[in-house]
This record gives sequence, structure tokens and C-alpha cells, in this order.
Amino acid sequence: MKKEIRIDELRALMLDALTLRGIGSEDAAFIVDDFLDAELEGHKTHGVSKFLTIDIGLSGREGSIEIVSRIGGHAKIDGHRELGHIAARQAAALSVELAKEQGVGLVALTNVSRYARLVPYSRLIAERGCIGIVTNNGGPAHVVPFGGSMPVFGTNPLSFGFPQGEKPPLIFDFATAQGVWGELRQAIVEERPLPERTFLDAAGAFTTDPQRVLPFGGARGAALCMALEILTGAFVGAKMGGEIRDEYDLGYLFCALSSEMFSSTEDFIAQTAALAEAVRTSAPAAGNAQVFVPGERSAQRRSEQLARGTVELEADVYDRIRAMSRSREGGYENSRSMN
Repeated sequence: MKKEIRIDELRALMLDALTLRGIGSEDAAFIVDDFLDAELEGHKTHGVSKFLTIDIGLSGREGSIEIVSRIGGHAKIDGHRELGHIAARQAAALSVELAKEQGVGLVALTNVSRYARLVPYSRLIAERGCIGIVTNNGGPAHVVPFGGSMPVFGTNPLSFGFPQGEKPPLIFDFATAQGVWGELRQAIVEERPLPERTFLDAAGAFTTDPQRVLPFGGARGAALCMALEILTGAFVGAKMGGEIRDEYDLGYLFCALSSEMFSSTEDFIAQTAALAEAVRTSAPAAGNAQVFVPGERSAQRRSEQLARGTVELEADVYDRIRAMSRSREGGYENSRSMN
């Protein structure tokens, strides 16, 4: 059963839940904005229901985030099992700091709990004037190679953020798998079937009972998925493929590029803005009213939801968040979320 919830009420409940758990106000606001924005944009697999897993991440914390190396334009962070949102926010900020100094900032992050989307980190980098590239290996192995039936790769998402001066940055974000395991969790919450032609059974045939996931785009998508597995596995000193046992084995990579390396920031912004406008004003295909730049439809949905002031949630999710705002109980505590 679903019910309409005021967005301001929901945000307050989520902030109260994090404050009760000892999360600082800036980190709490960042975390809540991520989950709530995903919900308002229509990305329910990474939305409010996933907030219910926050206690799982909190239960694994072992110590303070540590910069274990910093040489020139690159650094490595050991998160010591910190919440993924908190550690990734620091990693993205450090990549910008390095890029301001060196032109390129590359930060590897390991040993943290799984965060939700990559969007907040590529956006953070872009809002601070750099080009952001963010990726991680989304293991354990659930994605089959092209032509195969045995999973080898993670869902391995990738996000780009391009600064646009005073305007919101251009943000591109996608998984290299045709589906993510968050779809399974969300389907269970909403009591609905899974997408067709996305998941495979043990024999490699399509099924709505998810066990394995296809790479998107066939052979090309599988190649990109494998490349990202290497960049966020072997390259950053994390595990890959079947070696991944839990979320703390995953690797994360944050890259910030100075937009002034090869031309002026003004020229960069002007040219990317012109390209985006060329996309918007290009002739739409039959059946489409207009062409959108990636990310624009999500932003439009978010604006419409905010204007309405309410969001539709499953009653059980709302009740659990209310419980979390009052005590250290109420969320999902018995299974780890990997996507």
C-alpha cells in the first residue's frame, strides 16, 4: 500500500534518524539529499527505501578515514569501513583539491560500505569547477560476459560531471549492467515483477527471478564493464570478480580534471553549453516530443515533485523511517546491500 508523504516531513525524519545515529549535520544533509533526490527523480532503486539499510553500514565502522598516500596528483584513502557516503564525499573533495594543484586529481578509495549513486560525487566535483569522472566496481560478480552465462563482473557504474559555471553541471550517470540488484530489492518492496530480458537463470536464459545480470550494449557494454572492473579493482588495490565477498572488497575511483588544462574555463563552458543546446534542439525521432540532454528528464521530475510538495511512498517504508527517527531500530539490519 502506498501513501502520499510531505517531502519536508520525510526529509526531517531522515535527518533525525541520522542525527540519532551520531552523523554530523553536513554529512547527514548530504546523505539525505542523495536518497531523497533519487526518489524524486524516479530512481527508486537508489531512493528512500535504500535509506533503510543505513544501519547495516554503520554496524561495520572500524575507525577514522585515513589518507594512506598522497603523491603529486594522486592519493589513496582507506575508509576503515566508514559509511560510503561520508568517505566518498571526502574522496571527491580531495580529488578537486589535487586537481587545483596539479591539473589532475586522482583518488582511490577502498574499505568502505556501499554508497548509493555516483551522481552526488561527480556533481560535487563539477560544482567546484572541475570535470568529474567517478566509477566503482559494483560487485560481487553478478554480470555475465558477452555470450556467457556465468557472472564475472560487478554492475560497475560510471558518472561524468561537466561544470557549467553558474548553471547546474551536466551530469551523466549509468551502470554498465542492463539491470542492478537494487531492482530486486525495490521489486520486493513494491511487490511487483522484475523487468523482462534483463536477468538470467543458471542456464543463461531470461527470467524474472533474478540471479544474473546482462551487460548493457552487448559486446561493447561487456568490454566497458570489464575495463571498469580493472580500473576499480587491480588499479586501486581492490578485489575483482569472484574474489569479492562483501562490499568492503570493492574499489572506488574519483578523477577531477581542471577545465583550464588545455583551454580557458570560459571557452570550455561555452562549447559544452552549445553542444547541449544542439542536442536539445535536434530533430526528435518519431513519437518523441523533444530531445533531452542526459539527466534532464530526471531533474525535471525532481522539480515537479518538489513543486507538488509530496512524494508517494510504500507505507511500510514510511513507517520504518518514522521508527528510525525515534530509535536505533526500524530499518533493514539483516542483509547487506551491494548496489
